[in-house]
Amino acid sequence: MKKLISILFACMPVLVIAQARLVMNNGGFMVMQNGIYLVVDNPNSNAITELGAGGNIVSESEYNKVRWNIGTSTGTYTVPFTDNVGSGAAYGDNAQTTDAGNRIPFSFTIGTAGSGSGYIDFSTYDGATWDNNTYRPSMVTHMGQMIAPNAVNHSEYAIDRFWLVNAQGYSTKPSGFLTFTYIDNEWSAAGNVLAEANLGAQRFNDGAGLWGDMWAVVSSLNTASNVLVTPVFASSDMFAAWTLSDINDPLPVELVQFNADCQNNGTVKLSWTTASEINNDYFDVQKSFDASDFFSIGTVAGNGNSNTINYYEFIDEESGTAYYRLKQVDFDGKFDYSDVVVASCKTDNFEIKAYDNFSGFAVQVLANFSDKVTIEIVDTRGRLIASKSVNIIEGMNNFQLDENISTGIYFIRLNGEKMNESLKVFKR
Repeated sequence: MKKLISILFACMPVLVIAQARLVMNNGGFMVMQNGIYLVVDNPNSNAITELGAGGNIVSESEYNKVRWNIGTSTGTYTVPFTDNVGSGAAYGDNAQTTDAGNRIPFSFTIGTAGSGSGYIDFSTYDGATWDNNTYRPSMVTHMGQMIAPNAVNHSEYAIDRFWLVNAQGYSTKPSGFLTFTYIDNEWSAAGNVLAEANLGAQRFNDGAGLWGDMWAVVSSLNTASNVLVTPVFASSDMFAAWTLSDINDPLPVELVQFNADCQNNGTVKLSWTTASEINNDYFDVQKSFDASDFFSIGTVAGNGNSNTINYYEFIDEESGTAYYRLKQVDFDGKFDYSDVVVASCKTDNFEIKAYDNFSGFAVQVLANFSDKVTIEIVDTRGRLIASKSVNIIEGMNNFQLDENISTGIYFIRLNGEKMNESLKVFKR
């Protein structure tokens, strides 16, 4: 090791390293500073053993870590973490001391072993403020909320502590469940808005850049002992950064995409995708012509609680240039807005004129689209007098139907994919 480990003694503690194990007894302290890590080069779950009053390892930094060379072993791996016991660099890297000295042991129970010569780095730390965004782990890019994860800080719904469980060197990571011990002062601190009874674990998916895409529930939560146990998760869900949050208003449920696309029939298709949903009642689809004043044009039911990709769409029958957003509403009435998207869809417009040109009729079509059209002359008894297939192009179109047509009343009919119109005319 390049750095020394500070060991603080109280009540004649004994720190013993024997039989390739770290044995901590009678309340001994190991305080790590300045990015040091302790290597436990024994894959057995008893490689860190507590006797008597146990031991205390103070991390209080992402980079002060216990590196446990677990490899392909299984079992319950417990690190006897304790919050810092004083202030300043002599007691760890974090200066938050209102809850100093609390034992917060952390366990990873591995049920399915990883493959490869892997190891796991364990560390934990809190912050001196409720705003986790100011001291988030290196792989965490935001503490955002559901619709706009990179824009809105949602730290008030998260406990003021992070845990790092960084599995490295594996071709397939191990899987199992985690056991957290938390501190009351870190969820009840001024600035936080969360209920202890609603706490659930979340991890940050640093590949997708989002929170909450797996689950935010618990297998068990004991608010008397401050212990939370997660469900079993798959190896693919094993990411490094974890925290606890209010599962009734969790850290982000990600809106993957929201698009507005013009359709051939002149409508606008709004489509969006969610990576996961928690407490999602419905989406209120809103429209604006100036990107300022929005009004509702319909609702789409949400999927409540979901850990899978969900696809949604809504059709706006009225096209033109317009702005759209989603108002996502929870079952308890809480809501969030999406980013605004714009669609500039041209409505199919046309104008038809027909007049006598002595031998037949002249037909004039002004259109803002292209179409293949059949022009027909029909008399008042419904008999077809003449027919002509033409191509309508965008702009002014002029056609001649030179037939020896007798005096009388007729109908000019235009039939195409986009155009179906009938016009009454008189032949002199």
